[in-house]
Amino acid sequence: MVDNEAKSALTGLAGLGDEAIDLAETALALAALDHPRRDRQRYLSQLAEMTASLTDRALAAETAGQRAAALAEVLVGRYRLSGDDDEDEDDYANLMHLLDRRRGPAPTLGLLWLHLGRRQGWRIEALAFPGRLLLRLAGTDGARTILDPFAGGQMLDAAALRDLLKAAAGNAAELEPGHYATLSNRQVLLRLQTTVKLRHLRHAQLQRAAQAVESMLLFAPDEIALWREAGLIHLRQGNLKSAIAALEQFLARAPNSTARHRTSALLQELRQKLT
Repeated sequence: MVDNEAKSALTGLAGLGDEAIDLAETALALAALDHPRRDRQRYLSQLAEMTASLTDRALAAETAGQRAAALAEVLVGRYRLSGDDDEDEDDYANLMHLLDRRRGPAPTLGLLWLHLGRRQGWRIEALAFPGRLLLRLAGTDGARTILDPFAGGQMLDAAALRDLLKAAAGNAAELEPGHYATLSNRQVLLRLQTTVKLRHLRHAQLQRAAQAVESMLLFAPDEIALWREAGLIHLRQGNLKSAIAALEQFLARAPNSTARHRTSALLQELRQKLT
């Protein structure tokens, strides 16, 4: 069973500007692809309740530190949200699942903290930091702090960021300006679904990995590499027609490159197998 309403909502985002994307609603639509019978309105009501709780606490929060503390007090203190990298459950990165269990991986938690902070009108951004979705939050005076939702909203200085980076990327890694670049809404959602995809690949669940990639293509069809990835996963499954269709989309969009030439050769080979 497919949630056609959710699929239609995701497809409709493809032509919209990034600022028009509501992170939480989109994440729930993605979750509904796996759970079409669940009532999305119930989860939207939970988010509205969380937003109201934060609003009550946030009225006196002016500095970045005070705002980070307000987020932690509500989301960790009241709602008991916590980080969890345990992949034993298929839906561990699904926003519906996180709201039910009150724990989940960094991309899902970060998205939720980001959504609720923005509902307060705060300047809060997701960072392109490897291995962990971190947020940068500003106060009314413009001063900013970086916080880690996965660690309960811990505020990170340069030393803590360096330690976190080395844990994710190896001891040779050093902080670079690109690690502080901001992610767009689409990129935040792509991180979420990439977590889903990688979990399925690690567990050899190729069909669900293909579905995760295809879910990303609904709202981000211009992410060219995803078309090739979808084609290669379909090929591993032996789904030649689906592989050809995805690889054709890659070729139609890809600039001249080594990957393009290799894909063209692969397509010729696959087409011959179908004849």
